[in-house]
Amino acid sequence: MTDQEREKEAAALAELDELTSKFVAAEQARDEARDALHEAIVRHLRERNARPGQVAEHSPYDRNHVGRIAKAAGVPPLRARTVQSIKGATGKPGSAA
Repeated sequence: MTDQEREKEAAALAELDELTSKFVAAEQARDEARDALHEAIVRHLRERNARPGQVAEHSPYDRNHVGRIAKAAGVPPLRARTVQSIKGATGKPGSAA
């Protein structure tokens, strides 16, 4: 390998190292921003400051994803379930508990 080839290789690797460093820093910043956003979503849903649909309108997520975030964090739903399973307690149709 000639000196010129070694210089080109070193320059290429240095450029890749610099860009990789910037990329990793950007990923870390994105992860921190996402975590802060999720914490705020959970806090506001838990404190009942805003309904899930309103949170979705003011965040990059749709209502279903906001619900998944809340469920994963253990936020109780706004209202209790009203639909009962047709299977009943035993898991078989027609066996109401």
